[in-house]
Amino acid sequence: MSKNYRLYLAAGIVLALTISVLISSCKLNTEVTSPQTTGGGATTKSSTISGQVINNITGIPIDSVYVQLLGTSTYLTALTDAQGKYSFTVNLSANTGFTIICSKANYNQDTTTMAVTAGVDYTVSLIKLVPTTSGSGQVPSGNPVSIFLASQTADNIGVKESGSPETAGITFEVQDSAGVAIDLAHSVNVNFSMGAHPGGGEFLSPAVVQTNDKGQATVNLTSGTKAGVVQIIAEIDLASGSIKSKPVNIAIYGGLPDYAHFSIATTLLNIPSVVYKQYPSFVSVFMGDKYANPVRPQTAVYFTSTGGYVGGSALTDQLGVASAPFIMAQPNNPVDSVFGPGFATITARTADENLQTISKSTIVLFSGYPIISVSPTSFNIPNGGAQSFTYSVMDANSNPMAGGTSITVSVDGQNVAAQGDVSVIMPDTQDRTWTHFQFLVYDTADTINVASPVTINILSSGPNGKASQIITGTSH
Repeated sequence: MSKNYRLYLAAGIVLALTISVLISSCKLNTEVTSPQTTGGGATTKSSTISGQVINNITGIPIDSVYVQLLGTSTYLTALTDAQGKYSFTVNLSANTGFTIICSKANYNQDTTTMAVTAGVDYTVSLIKLVPTTSGSGQVPSGNPVSIFLASQTADNIGVKESGSPETAGITFEVQDSAGVAIDLAHSVNVNFSMGAHPGGGEFLSPAVVQTNDKGQATVNLTSGTKAGVVQIIAEIDLASGSIKSKPVNIAIYGGLPDYAHFSIATTLLNIPSVVYKQYPSFVSVFMGDKYANPVRPQTAVYFTSTGGYVGGSALTDQLGVASAPFIMAQPNNPVDSVFGPGFATITARTADENLQTISKSTIVLFSGYPIISVSPTSFNIPNGGAQSFTYSVMDANSNPMAGGTSITVSVDGQNVAAQGDVSVIMPDTQDRTWTHFQFLVYDTADTINVASPVTINILSSGPNGKASQIITGTSH
């Protein structure tokens, strides 16, 4: 065999051994040590080299970092685990210098050097990789630990066919423990569900969304036929457990007014017309849609009145209620075609889903000054006897006094007393039966038959003013 042939053969064997070592050393999550020479038959000792890699900005451990351990006759590689930790075991016969190189996409490479004593374990100082910015300027994140509401397109939507927007987009953001939105490398599926909801056919779509490069996932809520509050919950399922958001509330409001669910009322049925005065929130409407839910907030209603004047318009609240003030002023003696003098009509108007004007009305009584009449106007009560009386308290239109009016009957004389409608407090009423009253005056002692004078005083006092009627007679 020639000398050159023997040289080529030896070189080929060395090259093959070298390639074999390099191939073995490039396998991730493995530890490979090349043959070590211990001149003079020196004994080797085992040392463990370990450490941890974290994000320099967030302080969060970084997983899957490619870690290389380089020495005079050593080349080992490994990947960090979920806690950012790595470990190598080497056999040494003397103190040896090593270099650790850490690298991962979107981070600046870090190089650390150390000297390790044979047979002694060595813990590398904490390695902090500095993140580079991606094209969007986002900082690489850690694993997801929380989810919260980021934004929503609307605080409320309308029921189906209400004329209001029927869909709202709700965006949740997933963050790591440092409050950094997770990146695509840590993207997760977010599951959406409803908590409390009105049960009118409302739904979420899609049910599962994967987070984007900003750590965000958006779900759409579409309303049904019932108004109410919908709770939306976002949840992430991880091997270590689930992460849930707090419920996000979206209100579903009713549609346009429906005549069958449209009412009007006033705080008073009977108001005195003798004093010009403002009555705040005097007239109110109560409006629902065709599904018997409150109409959507800010639905406009317009008011008119045939007596005094009323605030021209108002907007409904969340319960479908709208109110307007009323001013008692001219004209203060209206005449209604059905109820007659003293009655005014207050009307509320709005528009329904068919673009038609709908209206409801109510009647208010404008009561005037009190007028008192009594019968009989003279009397002579016999010894031990009694006399009955009827009297009326009404205004010039024969209408009752306003609520709170006090009507009293007092009797002044010897051995006489009265019973019946002698102390009346008027309710808030338009009923004319509350204009007629009666009482009885009787002799309390039948042993003395002596005529003595008796005075009866009927007094009305209240919001409509004061009036009195006095009659006199005798008793025996």
